[in-house]
Order: sequence, then C-alpha cells, then structure tokens
Amino acid sequence: MSLSHLAPRLTVGLATLGVWALAVGSAVFWVLQPGTVQPGGGAPLAGGVSAGATTIDSAAVARALGAQPEAVAGPVQADLAARLALQGVLTHGGGGAALIAVDGRPAKPLRVGARLDGLDGRWTLRAVTPHAAVLAADGRELRLELPPPDQRPHADAPPRPGVGAPAIPAVGVSGLRPVPTQ
Repeated sequence: MSLSHLAPRLTVGLATLGVWALAVGSAVFWVLQPGTVQPGGGAPLAGGVSAGATTIDSAAVARALGAQPEAVAGPVQADLAARLALQGVLTHGGGGAALIAVDGRPAKPLRVGARLDGLDGRWTLRAVTPHAAVLAADGRELRLELPPPDQRPHADAPPRPGVGAPAIPAVGVSGLRPVPTQ
C-alpha cells in the first residue's frame, strides 16, 4: 500500500477519534461537575422549594407557548357548539365517522382526521365514541353529544317543515307495471 492511499483513511479515522473523545469528555464533565449533588443523597422532593429558587408564573409560560385564556375560549366554543349538530356516529376500532350538520344545513359524513368545512379555524374530527364526537383545532377541543334517544328523529315521525325533498305528485304512465319482489 502506498502512503497516498493511506492518508485519506488516516484523516477520517483521526477525525472520528476526535469526535468520540469530545463526546466522552463532555459526558465526564457533566457527571463530575462540582455542586450538582444535593446533600441528603439526591434530588429535591416534589413540591419542595430550595433556597434562592425563582418563582415561575405558569400563566405567563402558557401564554408564551400560545395558550388562549379561558375567558376567551369559553364563549367561542359555546357559540360554535350552537352552530353544530351531531346526528350520528359510527365507531370502528380506533377510527370511525360522524354525521355533523353546520348551521342547519344537511349533515355531512366526516371520517376521523377529516377537516370540518364551513367553520372558522381548522376544526377536524379527532375522535368518535358511541355517543359523541370530539372536534379539535389549534389546541382547543369541542365535544358534541348525540341527543337523547327520545329526542332523536325517527323514520315514522312526520317530516319537519322545510326539511327534505319536496313532494312530487304521482303521475300515471301507461304501459308500466310494478316489478314483483321475491
């Protein structure tokens, strides 16, 4: 082997050795750092405050991370819930679908993970249970419940005014006969 063929392999090997030496040296430094071991053998107890500890304002941290104040989120979700009507759910394993009507329009089926059109924000169907659907958008959640069984519409119930297709009068056509069913 010539020396010119060995030089690139030697350079890569020395660079690898240097990186590993830095990693091991860093780990040893942090393990042996003076003043990190608490007297009494370990970490402070949960809820305990050490002398000189600063107080953390959790509300300020939540605002910095994008959380909405409760007073703002409550009325918005109540207004949104009034615009939506859960009319049916279908559960299957971890997935499923829901029939959701927006602003009194006919209900549309949505699969879990699908986006709900007609609303401000990016509301998606996050989950369904046998009696409810959970919508989520921007860290907020809204749970829609099915109405109680006695308040659900039935097939034999009279149609509500303005809902459904208009009645088409029967017109007699000569030459047509009913098809017998078996």
